Amino acid sequence: MKSVTFAAYVLVLVTVCSAQTPRKNDISTVAASGAVSEDRYTNSFFKLTIYAPNATLDLNPLINTAEQRARLVQVLSKPVKWEDTYTFAVLADSLTRYSRLRSPAQYVKGLRHQLEKEGLPTVRQEFPITIADVQFTGAVLQEHVPSGRKYYRGIYTTFRDGYILSFDAEAASVNKLNNLLTRLVKMESE
Repeated sequence: MKSVTFAAYVLVLVTVCSAQTPRKNDISTVAASGAVSEDRYTNSFFKLTIYAPNATLDLNPLINTAEQRARLVQVLSKPVKWEDTYTFAVLADSLTRYSRLRSPAQYVKGLRHQLEKEGLPTVRQEFPITIADVQFTGAVLQEHVPSGRKYYRGIYTTFRDGYILSFDAEAASVNKLNNLLTRLVKMESE
């Protein structure tokens, strides 16, 4: 009887202690794994580097611990010309929140439909794309600034380490979006 009581006590103690310790994959841990140094963002959790010369990098502008998602970095270029303007963001969203989600393509499709409802026309529906030797799913939409100039928004997503890792990029042309992905993103394989 004493061994059963002791085992129950240990079980309660372990449960209480683990409830007070943040999970290894908690979004706060993921965000804390990121750092900005001059023109470079690195995230050791995702083994990711974003190299963005001549840009402003804003570290962790949004962390939502309740919903386990974050905008880990926001990059805004310092262009000389409109054609060279771009934005780039790295986002993480816990897969545990999406029990019915089966693929990055399904996630990107949902985002694309949400943006279409906000008035952005689709230029290219979900497509496979390799970014820094990692397989992603992408979609491209078109936006306008108040002056009427068009620009393009690309959403690129993969599943990595229990998270939906996404890049949200904007540039003056689809070609420039593709160049951004090649130029800015470096990742180590899992």
